Amino acid sequence: MPQFRPFRGIRYTAAAGALDDLLAPPYDVISPAQQRQLAGRSTRNAVHLELADGGEERYARVADLFQAWERDGYLQRDDIPMFYVYEQTFVEAGREYHRRALMAEVEAQPWDEGAVKPHEFTMSGPKEDRLKLLEATKVQFSPVFMIARDRAGQLRQFLDQTVESRAADAEATTIDGDRHRLWVIEAGRLEMRFLAPLLAESFYIADGHHRYETAVNYRNTLLEREGTLAHDHPARYAMTAIVPAADPGLVIRPIHRIVPRRAPATWEQTLAGNFVIEAVKPIGGLADRAREFEARLAANPGCIVALNLDPGMAHVLTARGPEVAAAIAPSGYSAEWAGISPNLLRYGVLAPLWSIGDDDLRLGAVEYTHDALEAVERAEGDAAVFLISHVGIESVMSLADQGERMPQKSTFFHPKLGTGIVFHPLYE
Repeated sequence: MPQFRPFRGIRYTAAAGALDDLLAPPYDVISPAQQRQLAGRSTRNAVHLELADGGEERYARVADLFQAWERDGYLQRDDIPMFYVYEQTFVEAGREYHRRALMAEVEAQPWDEGAVKPHEFTMSGPKEDRLKLLEATKVQFSPVFMIARDRAGQLRQFLDQTVESRAADAEATTIDGDRHRLWVIEAGRLEMRFLAPLLAESFYIADGHHRYETAVNYRNTLLEREGTLAHDHPARYAMTAIVPAADPGLVIRPIHRIVPRRAPATWEQTLAGNFVIEAVKPIGGLADRAREFEARLAANPGCIVALNLDPGMAHVLTARGPEVAAAIAPSGYSAEWAGISPNLLRYGVLAPLWSIGDDDLRLGAVEYTHDALEAVERAEGDAAVFLISHVGIESVMSLADQGERMPQKSTFFHPKLGTGIVFHPLYE
């Protein structure tokens, strides 16, 4: 099982300005417009570290910038190792949620050791970029988002008791309206003993596969370069936010698919053998349609809402039985893996209609959005759009336990963790 421990985090000081203006999302969800907006809020916003402009020279420039912020008193490292309790408050579908996490160092182990489990595949490009940034700065800017089953319930109890016991040590409201609060906890014997049941748990990566693999690669690079690395060296660990699987704020959005071309004229004959096809005439405005389609998916999580297979029309596709998913998926996978909505769509619809395979996906044959309204808007043009249900947390963990990874863009854990709430130095 992976080791976890407190760490001496680096945090913004009051001299840096209001924390509202300093936090940013992780690099891989920041649009160019949002990057400009964040950069404009403060010259010390974390986006200047996490997603700097420029070419190869930017890595050294970010390292210099971080050191300058430390030198000028905008950043300060905690004197002793701490745990950090992190709460995010947000609104989803008109309801307010709270999601709580324990921020700690988790041992960066290769996948084959089995203690930390992935649920999606990764791409080489982002890992190369993150490794160059890590080698230049020796600081992890964003935490890896992990899930623990928390069978004993100790983690959730620890988080709840901390939040309810006193005011937060830091608080911010970001540009999306989400509230971030942080409690800094000195990790004594009582805290370590209380959290000890987690040492018997596996951890599941919800978000940040690239960041975690980068931490492992960085550790391996240092081992090769120096020949040895002390067992307690920070570079053996990844900064992680661990959320209990039963947390009521653990929201997973579906990621809808967009094929930016027309469907073949024979689409109905092609799909009819595996799917019951129900035609639906969209009514109301775009927002009304988005809500209607989300309601249909909630009522029938196994279905697919297809827009624009016939111009201007919507169709609900429902597999004719559980055997359909297993029959259309590649051999060697479980029925559970074959039946999750991203795979049912890919192998049951996208492949037979457009012969879309792995190479086509890498080249951008399919586009993605977790916003149902944006998906419906795209259907106003020529694109074929497919709205699907989210993959539940139990499926995420079950498939990870079986060693079966989902395709990329299968889950969207919402909201993203804030970058800048704590930084993790990989030096002693």
